[in-house]
Amino acid sequence: MQTIVRFLTVFAALSLAACGFHLRGEVKLTPSLQRVIVTSSDPAGPLRRSVEDAMKRAGATIAPAAGEGVAEIRLTGVGIQTLVGSVGGNARVNEFNMVYHVELEVVDGSGKTALQKQPIEQMRSFTFDQTQAIGTGAEQDVIRREMERDMAQAVMRKIDVLERRLAK
Repeated sequence: MQTIVRFLTVFAALSLAACGFHLRGEVKLTPSLQRVIVTSSDPAGPLRRSVEDAMKRAGATIAPAAGEGVAEIRLTGVGIQTLVGSVGGNARVNEFNMVYHVELEVVDGSGKTALQKQPIEQMRSFTFDQTQAIGTGAEQDVIRREMERDMAQAVMRKIDVLERRLAK
């Protein structure tokens, strides 16, 4: 029995390796994005800090100000909106949608636009229970934090695609 378990474990590991699966890993930056500044329409917001941290992990140096040889990641239109998703027969809200919107633009160190302004949006829905109204604020906070983390990852994926295109 133990031999079968070992065989199945080895077989599963080899199958996973053979299918080409690998972890995404960090972004590999080209020299044009080694020194970078991240600007945001919400300068004190968590998205700018999260993108800066991710760029540091990728090997970039965060510059204190824009200048010669400094690339710029521009995050404009940063905002989260809460919209009514559905209304019940009693004319009360049953569902909300939270929409996180960011416009991303990347300018390389020579001042050339490497990535034209592109919108990135995420949406999360949550139900509103009239009997549990006290927990709604806490639920919105949790969803907001998750969306901020996911948005930083979405920005980095866009930068990764840009970097792969520039490396060719």
